Amino acid sequence: MSEDRPAGRGAIMRRTLLLAAASTLAPLPASRALAAPPPFRTRGGQFIELDPREDVAGMVLEDFAGKRTPLRRYRGRPALLAFWASWCPPCLRELPILHRLQQREAELGFSVLPVSLDREVAKARRFIDRLGLRGFRSFIDTDGLVASGPKSLIQTPFQLYGMPMSYVLDAEMRTAGHLSGEADWSTPEAQRLIRYFAAAA
Repeated sequence: MSEDRPAGRGAIMRRTLLLAAASTLAPLPASRALAAPPPFRTRGGQFIELDPREDVAGMVLEDFAGKRTPLRRYRGRPALLAFWASWCPPCLRELPILHRLQQREAELGFSVLPVSLDREVAKARRFIDRLGLRGFRSFIDTDGLVASGPKSLIQTPFQLYGMPMSYVLDAEMRTAGHLSGEADWSTPEAQRLIRYFAAAA
């Protein structure tokens, strides 16, 4: 009897199912794979991508005048949430950089949202005035409701591992990553990171 007879309907179905399963397990072509954020390292650490990302659009920031703004208002483009304080020596160097970055928000497609951890608005304001940062826009977290550290009574999505500390939020206002320690956001490496998230918006 010949061994070349056509395969039965059951064999054909099994072969079709095996091929379909194999195709679902095959890796995506390189052109469809998502690229990782470009590296950004500083003397104090490096940018760490967060996965999964946490939705923080409902978090509310308060400015020096007491006006409250939910993060969802900034949806549509990524943001840099930079925590600072008047008692933080490296913040003396980082705040002027953030000030210059704020002036380029429209060009970069990136919101810059500094948040002071001072317990008094007057102290934070004096610090900014001493640095001569005219027009610098900042929020303040006097009650520790936005950022939290090891001794905080309330845990928040923004954990502090050092000062200053920055979180990058994607255009949906989700935590995309963080960087602990002083950072020069004007360097080419930092600009590439900012443009990476702006391009993904």
